[in-house]
Amino acid sequence: MTFLWHAFVIVLVAVVVLALVGLASLAVARRLVLRRWHRVRQHVVTRGVFAAASSAMAWREQATAQQAPGMLATGTSTRVRRRLRQAVDAADDSVQRAEQSGAPVAELPAVCRSLRTVAGDVDAMLRLERRLPQHHAAVRSQAAEVIRAARDVQAAALEAMSDAADPRLRALVREASQEVEIVAAALQRLRSVT
Repeated sequence: MTFLWHAFVIVLVAVVVLALVGLASLAVARRLVLRRWHRVRQHVVTRGVFAAASSAMAWREQATAQQAPGMLATGTSTRVRRRLRQAVDAADDSVQRAEQSGAPVAELPAVCRSLRTVAGDVDAMLRLERRLPQHHAAVRSQAAEVIRAARDVQAAALEAMSDAADPRLRALVREASQEVEIVAAALQRLRSVT
């Protein structure tokens, strides 16, 4: 064997040993960090910070959802893309829930599929728009129209669910009222006997 071969074997062994030592120290460091993180995460202050952040995010989402669709198409293209996806997802979720509850949804699932396809096209345009120095009003107005359509689909699904649940709700209220009257009559009779 030559000198180069011995040098290569020594370097290879050294690299393998260093890699093993590095992996072992990484595993130990990760374990220590995770232990400390679990301890910190359970602390009251950390829980309070997480709860406050969660409340702020929920408030922000609710405030965003209540904006007019024209306003939703303003801001950075990344923000508009997120709002577009959220609107389409909310419409799709509403239609699925309406379908599961037995509400008449007609062609709303097909509309949701078409809406998702169009939203994908608008999303691609917004992704391309991000590279330009200015916003394009045509792309933004298309995003606003898709958001408006998604909200209309969501409202239609909610109305269908409400109409489907109305007879069951009325029957439940009627049964509850009858039970309350029966209990009141039984209590009245019990009081008169005693």
